[in-house]
Formats: sequence, structure tokens, C-alpha cells
Amino acid sequence: MKKIYTFLGAAIIVLINACTYSDSDIFFVEPIPGDPPLITVGTNLDTIYDPRVTDSLEVIYNVVIENGEFYQAEAYLNEDLLYNSDTIRGSFWIIGDTLRESVDDSLFIYFFYSTNSNSLADIVHLEWNMEKLGYAISFDTGGLP
Repeated sequence: MKKIYTFLGAAIIVLINACTYSDSDIFFVEPIPGDPPLITVGTNLDTIYDPRVTDSLEVIYNVVIENGEFYQAEAYLNEDLLYNSDTIRGSFWIIGDTLRESVDDSLFIYFFYSTNSNSLADIVHLEWNMEKLGYAISFDTGGLP
């Protein structure tokens, strides 16, 4: 019986020591960031002159990214999501009957891409950089309902 108690006592001591945590820097890894991505975004819209549209407007975009990965593009018109895609080239239409009457509308296009920080968040695509384009668009629907 004494052997069983001795064995259980030794097992408990071994298990307690096995469960201790050491906060030493042995397991610390500093991620080495890569080169930051270079992104170039082009659209068919002009930022100097607000386009006046009477019916509908097609927006075409093109993204060129070096040393990074493109995640997605999102387009918002007056805070409403119009378009969402994960392609580097694309287009979408804005129909005039969905807009507010005689008010300049704001179109914002967001482009999300990798940071190349090599952190865990970057590896699982939960960390990103963003490029934002904004346009004021004037729709003249001619009093359409």
C-alpha cells in the first residue's frame, strides 16, 4: 500500500511541474516584414470634373499591385453598398432611378490589399491596407419618379 501512495505522490509532483508555464523568450518570434505593396488604381471617372449623368453610369476600375495580394474592392453610393468583388479588374453600373433627386451623390470605392507584415493576422488575411477613391456624381434624372 505504501508503494501506491509513493507512486501517486511522485506522479502528482511530476504532473504539477509539467503544468507550469515559463514566460521566457525562447518561443518568441519576431516576424520579418516584407517589402510594402505598391498599388496603382485607375478608373474611368475623372476626379476634377463631376460627371453629370442623365440615365446610368458604368464605373470601370483596374488595380495593379506589386509585392502584395489583392483582397477585394467595395463600392458605396451614399453609404449603400453597390458592388463587392475580389477581382483586380471589374465594372459596375449605377442606375439613376435609385438615387436621390437633385442632390449630388458620393461614390466611394475601397480597395483592400495585403500589408506584407508577415504577422499572423496578415497570414490569415485579417490585416489589410486600404486605398480609397471618392467621386461626387451629379445625376439629372429629369424629374423621374
